Amino acid sequence: MTPEQERQKRMSGTIDPHVALDRSGPGQPVLLIRQEFSHSPDRLWRALTDDDELSAWFPCRVKLDLRTGGTIHFLFPGEEPDAGQVLEVLPEKVLAFSWDQEVLRWTVEPAEPGRSTLALANSLQDPAWAARVAAGWHQCIEQLGALLDGQPAGQEPSRPIDELVEKYGRLL
Repeated sequence: MTPEQERQKRMSGTIDPHVALDRSGPGQPVLLIRQEFSHSPDRLWRALTDDDELSAWFPCRVKLDLRTGGTIHFLFPGEEPDAGQVLEVLPEKVLAFSWDQEVLRWTVEPAEPGRSTLALANSLQDPAWAARVAAGWHQCIEQLGALLDGQPAGQEPSRPIDELVEKYGRLL
């Protein structure tokens, strides 16, 4: 794809995150995901940190105590609540928290005027699940894009999860 085609894709609002797997550090490999949105950093930050908005696109309902050392509760229907710890908060820039044996670090970066980029670094407890985790985040990021664009929650994914797992299995 030419640089101009890449720019056009970014400008169109298409959800097609850049995904990579970093195995260079000690410990767990880290899944890296980046997606640009046609929304301001403060709007993206609100979607990342407001309980109702986060719950609209995250894999489950979430209750977030937005402070370093706070607790994040993960509420799946019919299951016991799970909790993680908020590890880092830099307002409108960084939110990091633990979830099970993994750490998720979300970064909001300004892009062109009125646009922003969301980056996720997700340490992986089991690297064999990298493609499935990437596919799941792809679908969540689609839901985030729909939320930001004012569409109702629960939109049908553009691609089935198995197709995305296959795609990311080849890539990672």
